[in-house]
Amino acid sequence: MNKRVSRMAGAAVATLALAGAATAAAEVTGSGASFPRIAYQLWCQDSKGACSYTSKGSTGGINDFINGTVDFGASDAPLTGEQLSDLAKKRGGSGVLYFPTLLGAVTVPTNVQGQPGALQLRGKTLGEIFSGSITRWNDARIVSDNKTNPRTKKFKFPNQPIVLCVRQEGSGTSFNFSTFLTKASADFKSKVTAGQVPNWGGSQVKSPGNAGVASCVSQNSGAIGYVDLGDARAAGLGPKLAAIGKSEVIKVPRKVKGKTKMVTIRRLVYMAPSVPAIVRAGNVDPKKIPSNLVWDLTLSPAKTAYPIVNTTWVLAYTDFGKAGRSGSLAGVKGMLNYFYSSTEQAKLSGLGFAPLPPTYLAKAKAQLAKLR
Repeated sequence: MNKRVSRMAGAAVATLALAGAATAAAEVTGSGASFPRIAYQLWCQDSKGACSYTSKGSTGGINDFINGTVDFGASDAPLTGEQLSDLAKKRGGSGVLYFPTLLGAVTVPTNVQGQPGALQLRGKTLGEIFSGSITRWNDARIVSDNKTNPRTKKFKFPNQPIVLCVRQEGSGTSFNFSTFLTKASADFKSKVTAGQVPNWGGSQVKSPGNAGVASCVSQNSGAIGYVDLGDARAAGLGPKLAAIGKSEVIKVPRKVKGKTKMVTIRRLVYMAPSVPAIVRAGNVDPKKIPSNLVWDLTLSPAKTAYPIVNTTWVLAYTDFGKAGRSGSLAGVKGMLNYFYSSTEQAKLSGLGFAPLPPTYLAKAKAQLAKLR
């Protein structure tokens, strides 16, 4: 009898152990932006079962979030009016809460025949390339941008057609890159405009994800693309990431009627993508952070900041119950707390991203209280 009880107790303990293992292995699933893929997949791996993430592009993640096929979505682009309406219709009137997770750079890799190093490109010139107004690498506007570039000032740009490597699916990276170009180039703004699926000009090769665009640039002579810093480095494109020109207002000493005074001038500076330059983009007045945390950091006014910096968000329902995902609430909240921990934020620099600025992080943590 004692042996039987012992066997039953053992079976009960085994059952409880299995149940505990199942609980520990329970994870929330998400899909979307390829821009933060490297970070999200590392975090989910390090969390030992808190989450899993599938990279398919921001628009794909938004659609999965709207259709309720995932516990959370991920996007570098805010939902459009049409997407918000569709979300409310399909998810019981629920809206969306945006939880920023990191800052990153949209880099511009090039593969010009014989190029001796990284190019310099003004935002205006870059806009004219992606609108289709500039179609060959020896265009006078590209040559002019590189006259002050020690790596390329003696380079004879070839009469080579420009190939645009762009995303084939709806993309937050496309959204942020095109948002920057509308600010920097009147030509681009009039011909293309910003969006998750911009109507790029010129000769195009479409590829899936940031990694796909990086591969496209590597494999096509004459190519130019737009890729997050981590994927660009992973593809071996680090030495070919263009420095992007931006206009900055600075104060310099000048002699005025025999006296030295500080005079405000405007100068053109070329900034290469780097983690410190990403960090500087977030060094702006924290009062400018919108209440919904959808913060546009492209063409940041911060000095020596890389000009094409963006954040990316985990998408959560304003009401998980109405959305039909009440069982996901605790897991999503736990996952976000994990993403916001100092340990995990500290891992971002090694991946080519920057941690959230302190004020932005504090606002994101405070917003967790809105989850229900």
